[in-house]
Amino acid sequence: MNRKKLIPIIAAGIIVILVIALIVIFIPPGVKPAPDTRKAIILSSANDYYRRDGEPDFNEGNEAKFNEESNNWTSGAGGTMLGGVDSTWPGHDGLPGVLRVFALGAGLANFEFVFNWTVFYPLYEFAAYHFSAWVNITTISGGSATIFPPNGVRVGLRWLNSSNGVVRTDWSKSIFDTSGQWTLINVTGVCNNTIGYEITQLKLILAVGGIMIGNEMVLFDDLRVEHWFPPPIPIPIPSNTDSDGFPAQALQVYWILKNHGYTDDNIFLMLYYTGDNVIDISVGGKTNDLVGAIIDVENDDVNLSRFKQELNVSVSGSFASGIKSNEQLIIFMTDHGSNTVLGDGNATFHFEADDSYISEMEFYNLVKLINVERMLINIGSCFSGNFLNQDPNIGLSWYNIPNSILITSCSDNLGWSWRDIYNGDGFAGSWFFHQFWKQLNQSQTIGDAFNLASNFIPAGQVKSIFEIQSPLIQDNLGTKDVWSFTSNPPL
Repeated sequence: MNRKKLIPIIAAGIIVILVIALIVIFIPPGVKPAPDTRKAIILSSANDYYRRDGEPDFNEGNEAKFNEESNNWTSGAGGTMLGGVDSTWPGHDGLPGVLRVFALGAGLANFEFVFNWTVFYPLYEFAAYHFSAWVNITTISGGSATIFPPNGVRVGLRWLNSSNGVVRTDWSKSIFDTSGQWTLINVTGVCNNTIGYEITQLKLILAVGGIMIGNEMVLFDDLRVEHWFPPPIPIPIPSNTDSDGFPAQALQVYWILKNHGYTDDNIFLMLYYTGDNVIDISVGGKTNDLVGAIIDVENDDVNLSRFKQELNVSVSGSFASGIKSNEQLIIFMTDHGSNTVLGDGNATFHFEADDSYISEMEFYNLVKLINVERMLINIGSCFSGNFLNQDPNIGLSWYNIPNSILITSCSDNLGWSWRDIYNGDGFAGSWFFHQFWKQLNQSQTIGDAFNLASNFIPAGQVKSIFEIQSPLIQDNLGTKDVWSFTSNPPL
């Protein structure tokens, strides 16, 4: 071979070897070269923001319906009154069973029935509890009666500390006369310790107090307890308020992905924002973060069936069906979550458009079939840790999703969010995920972003997000400490 031709060939070979060596040296251990395409599906399926959950076992059971004589309410006689369950007396719903208090004579009396909620049901810190009861002030003969001040008939939420000391009691309004008819009374209180007192217990109170003439009888029936979330929750609760919180969080993720090279062809955005056409992510940002966003599915079409369709690799034309095995995928979901809908303790994720939900098992059965190089899944909802764990050992029983990093905003508890930008932190969205994605945007690794977000102390709080709601992470890839928007491959 001609020597002049041989030298360039040898030189070219040396250069190729050096390039390969440099690539091997500078790729972090355990990280493979970048896949052909980075893809993401972002879901925000509600903007009603405040949502409530009940306890079906209580609300539909004997403790609320009084259809059996034995139950877990305790009572104490006061003055000239006596009380107990009567499973034969007609109740508010027309069926037999009431809890009744009746006067034995004239005079001042104070009587309470007490149910220790925390002995039987979980207590969610920072949730707003709503307790209601149907009440009928009558007489043994069925006529109308009047109870004279001071207190009348009322219901209460009594908050206690670990030493059984009373921190406070939240009372409903007092009623003194129902004209012999059934009347609904209720009270709302927040399980918080912002005034410096710990709260570890809740007791429900049914109270009768005042001056009697001797023939009064008070009936209670159809009790109901609900807790409202996500916190922080103002009182009175602005039910079904359309707010920026959830859509703002989804848009923050969308714009950060765009900022780091994701194209709209590779981002599938499902956004519910009905009734709120101006979404602000943070103070000092764009006037309206909806402007310029390419939304693939919006408002009433953001429902359970459409989401399941897009995650189903077997549905031709779905988002998941177009994902290749050498690509990577981000799944981000934000909305309400619950661990009481199914009745078995497992979690669900909510869709406002049709008031439906996807169960954790339905989600897992779809996602486990998506074959990709690597996957990052973020679930930003109450009880999100439960949603990605398959038994009660939350954090130790993750669903088996290979080649993935799984991150949740909380454990099996409530997750905090700001509903708008008018707060001390100046942003709308998840307390945890806003900070997490803010750190990712600043080139932090997934692991560092998780730690920084977990240690963030929100405005007005003394505890970190980790102490308040316990975010969780499961690294099935072993790359959380190297994977970022500037790594190779990039996030």
